[in-house]
Amino acid sequence: MEPMTPALAFGLPATALYVLASILVYRQFRGQASPSKATILIPGGLAVIAHALTLYAQLITPQGLLLGLFPVASAVALVGAALVVLSSLLRPFQWVSALVFPFAAATIPAALWLHTGYVAHPLEHGIGMHVLLSIVAYAVLALSACQAVLLWVQHRQLKDGHIRGVMRLFPPIQMMESMLFDALWLGECLLTLAILFGFLYVDDLFAQHLVHKTVLTLVSWVIFAVLLSGRHLRGWRGLTAVRFTLAGFAVLLVAFFGTQLVLEVILRR
Repeated sequence: MEPMTPALAFGLPATALYVLASILVYRQFRGQASPSKATILIPGGLAVIAHALTLYAQLITPQGLLLGLFPVASAVALVGAALVVLSSLLRPFQWVSALVFPFAAATIPAALWLHTGYVAHPLEHGIGMHVLLSIVAYAVLALSACQAVLLWVQHRQLKDGHIRGVMRLFPPIQMMESMLFDALWLGECLLTLAILFGFLYVDDLFAQHLVHKTVLTLVSWVIFAVLLSGRHLRGWRGLTAVRFTLAGFAVLLVAFFGTQLVLEVILRR
């Protein structure tokens, strides 16, 4: 029987709380009611706290930081869930919780029990800042992608002539687009800082195992920059914004998680 480690002791309740929050959100959707703030703040907030504690126990080791594929995915999910909880206090961003909470619940067991052979090692402060900014940027842009998916569904239903089902409870399209671009601006700024710290502090940025990650991250940055410029100069919105957002995030997803999957799982590096 596996011993009860601190990571496991916090990870199991965190997973259960995310599942509970997800069930409550989906039940409110089925009852044609907007997700309440209490549903997001109470089980969601407690899940975020427990998730942070289990990640702290996992990532911080005597050898350094354990930044493997699944722990980093769990860290991205944690930041995303925390942003959903905090933003629900200010704006109707709790709709995204229907996508974020189930994903966060899935990443915790993966980080606990799926090991790719990644070896923990110490990081200098500059590189640590690069990693932290990258994780937060990924999380914010992932929320942007979730928002874009919901916006796409709204546009499709509007094109069909009527908004039906749970989508009738969503904020107006104009507000959804405003929230999307707010998240995109924040994510692009964070990604810019992460890239700058990478160039400043990662000595072997263009080493063989980082070339694809670097190039794809820069491509993603350009896609988001083009979208934000088009929004400012030409008033781009609607499905154009959705397509650019999903394309940029898809490239970013491959940049990190695709590269790490190949390195850790297939090549075992």
